[in-house]
Amino acid sequence: MNPAKRALSLPIAFTIAAAIILVGHDALGTRPASAPATKVATVDLAKVFERIEANTPWEIQLNALADKLNSEANRRTEAINTELQKAEGLNESNPDEAQRIRDGVALMKLERDEWFGLKQLEMDRERALMWQSMYGAVREQLVALAKADGWDIVLVNDSLGDIKLNDNANVSREQQVITQILNRRMLYADTMTDITEQLIVRINNLKP
Repeated sequence: MNPAKRALSLPIAFTIAAAIILVGHDALGTRPASAPATKVATVDLAKVFERIEANTPWEIQLNALADKLNSEANRRTEAINTELQKAEGLNESNPDEAQRIRDGVALMKLERDEWFGLKQLEMDRERALMWQSMYGAVREQLVALAKADGWDIVLVNDSLGDIKLNDNANVSREQQVITQILNRRMLYADTMTDITEQLIVRINNLKP
């Protein structure tokens, strides 16, 4: 290459290289910063449901329904027993009347059992509504607490408690253990992440 041309090309090459370095530096400088660390908290949901006072009105209502159900069931059972005793007293003196009473008792038992089944369904619906309402209240206050204290994620701490066996279950002990292990989603959480107490206090301090 001509010495003059070689001398001219060197500054141009240096200029291009410098431009590439500057562009690369600017690109690195404008790269988005890394996302901030995620703040994670945990909650013992079983303890929350056990200790919050939001379920008190529900428990009062459900206990009243259960008492009413048991009272009516006992009344119907006593009426059936009374009729059966009456039939036994007529077995020898008036067997036809005794049989008529027993037929009536059979119908009374069918009606009682059908009524009891319907009332149990009613109780089940009410208890389901209670749990739905309690969960909604817990979740609403948990979201408010997390936003107030700056928690990004709140997890249910299901690592608490030991694996338990039920000798009366129709499942092998091995399967019980395996099922409980696989159903857990958390193995460990530091106590510093636990906000269960704060959540309970927040819910119980709500004005009715």
